[in-house]
Amino acid sequence: MKVDIDINGLLEKKKLRLIDIENKTWLSYQQLWNIKTWRTKKIEFDTIWKLLEAFKCKPNDLFKITK
Repeated sequence: MKVDIDINGLLEKKKLRLIDIENKTWLSYQQLWNIKTWRTKKIEFDTIWKLLEAFKCKPNDLFKITK
């Protein structure tokens, strides 16, 4: 089982750009890009919380589980 952060889906659903999320979370564009393109090996709870607040969503909207 694999757990991914579905930033692409949320960006499309909410009609936002990565720069919009950068401005709301104060995470760097590079950090967000790495999360978006699945180059991140780990993610801190603080970062997850910032993404949830920026997208105004619940954890099950943010995470995508694949087998």
